Amino acid sequence: MTKLNMDFIEEGEKLVITVKGDIDAYHSADFKKAIRDKINGFSGSKIVLDLSNVAYIDSAGLGSLVAILKDARNAGKSFILAALKPNVKRIFEMTRLDKVFKIVDTPEEA
Repeated sequence: MTKLNMDFIEEGEKLVITVKGDIDAYHSADFKKAIRDKINGFSGSKIVLDLSNVAYIDSAGLGSLVAILKDARNAGKSFILAALKPNVKRIFEMTRLDKVFKIVDTPEEA
């Protein structure tokens, strides 16, 4: 069981959240709560999730991301996914969530 770690870096209007580990059923509730708490306390307009260190995401993890996207939109913030590994990106393409989320190659692009 890999541990899930998150680093939060505020860069002006942008909050970059670097995720390390798997976003799966075991971690998704804590993952969602930590990010929601941070989004609620952040006054900027853009949340960028750096997934370069995420090797695996399951349906529970996808559900958490969709819930966070909804929260961010309700708060008037944009929520962007960055640096997806090819296998993780494939999951987004297969579920058609690549049409729902804005996905960029690097956090700097967001």
